Amino acid sequence: MSGSVWRFAGFDYSPQSGLRKDGAQIHLGPQARQLLELLLESKGAVVSKAEIAARLWPDRPPSDDSIDRCAYLLRKPLREAGHGDLIATAYGRGLSLRAAIELLDPGGGDSGRADKGLDGRTLDLWQTVYELASRRTRDGYERAQSAIAAVAELHSSSPAIWSLSADIAAGRAIRGHLKPAEAAAIIERDAGRALALAPGFTAAVAVLGWARATLAGRPEDGLALLDRAIAQDPGYGKARVYRGWALARLDRLPEAIDDTEAGLRASPHDQGLLMQRAWLEFCTGNIDRSMELAHRGLFLRPDGGWLRGVVAVASSLSGDHVTAEKSARHGLELVPEDPSLRAVLSAALARAGRAAEAADALEAAGGDGRSAVPGLFAAAALLAMGQGDEALRTLARARDEGCPWFAFAVHDPRLYPLRDDIRRLA
Repeated sequence: MSGSVWRFAGFDYSPQSGLRKDGAQIHLGPQARQLLELLLESKGAVVSKAEIAARLWPDRPPSDDSIDRCAYLLRKPLREAGHGDLIATAYGRGLSLRAAIELLDPGGGDSGRADKGLDGRTLDLWQTVYELASRRTRDGYERAQSAIAAVAELHSSSPAIWSLSADIAAGRAIRGHLKPAEAAAIIERDAGRALALAPGFTAAVAVLGWARATLAGRPEDGLALLDRAIAQDPGYGKARVYRGWALARLDRLPEAIDDTEAGLRASPHDQGLLMQRAWLEFCTGNIDRSMELAHRGLFLRPDGGWLRGVVAVASSLSGDHVTAEKSARHGLELVPEDPSLRAVLSAALARAGRAAEAADALEAAGGDGRSAVPGLFAAAALLAMGQGDEALRTLARARDEGCPWFAFAVHDPRLYPLRDDIRRLA
């Protein structure tokens, strides 16, 4: 776009002079400018999320929240300049500019719209990965991992693709859809490939730090990597989510809360950060505050299945069994097949005195054997059913297998009767 001047809806834009209207300068941040350039180059066509990701975040795979926030930072100054919403959202596809676009001075610029490092087929496959992973089902995550493998074959020199594969493996392990040892192997391999291509690549450093802190049971080593990732990119929300797990494993919850708050200041709609903030408050024992934060998060992200999980565990512990069951079931509608949420439902039913239903719900949580209930949630359900010894044995297995949720076991208020035993396990 160098040397070009674009006109749309009464605005003029060039890379040299920025955005102007009637001669007045309109400030845009660097990512908003990059997004505007991409939309102008498309000449009104829809620009896919994958294409936006490749241009704006070439060093790491962004979340949909990051793309939405960037779109907001472009919409806002355009609206304030006296126009309606010029940025159109094509649901499930991407963004476009609602305006006639005129190229006034094409002199010398390259107006091709795609990142030259990724061809069209690769971008299509990357978009498929986003769509599959966004469903957050077991099969969706498995297919996303397969799609990433196909992308990597076509574009094996992209550290972002290898890092995204590692992140998907982390997500599968967190939800119980992948054994911790298998997830650890994938993350070490693919984050390692990313770092071999781009030493210090932030997203790869972050997911590798999480894996070592949780799956490998090496929280100090993992925290050192996560500190490095955040120093490189303080606005990378996922690094702060991952760092919260490492800090919880090291019994440093106040720092984890501060870290999550810092992440939310940069990305207030990030679902992972919203969920973790409410969960960490629950782990401090402040049940009412946890519920308040979860409801606040749901106002921003009504699609947050695990935010409803936090409402369920907090309500159950407070004795509001009707809300607990309703929230757990609603969460399962949003995140089908989630073993942790099924275990949350089991614990809620047990606390409500419905032991037989609780046992059935916990048995169903394992499904067909392709998923496993993370030990933290299975233990909470067992303890609610009066099976304290079995709950403790479940936690010991979780520790030995590298279950990532073991990081929170000593803090979880549902497991307070076992706290001394859990400390000895940890």
